[in-house]
Amino acid sequence: MKIKKFLAETETQEKILYKHGIKREELENALREGKPRFFRVRDDIYMAIAEYEHYLTIIFEYDKSNAIIKTAYRSSDWQIRRYKKK
Repeated sequence: MKIKKFLAETETQEKILYKHGIKREELENALREGKPRFFRVRDDIYMAIAEYEHYLTIIFEYDKSNAIIKTAYRSSDWQIRRYKKK
């Protein structure tokens, strides 16, 4: 999956920062450098799990090479197992 731009509304970025303690830069680094694994959730909604300093789960809509971020949080145990599974 090739992602050219990371888009998130200001409200979404603030929620992710204050509720989950994750900055936008951390999301972008995880998706670019964290060797993400992508899983389709439904239609154009995807879940990315990446390891960058710690495991992150990022839910986003994929539209024309753009990732429109809906939420992000530290990965749960089952998500980490899914990431590690080959």
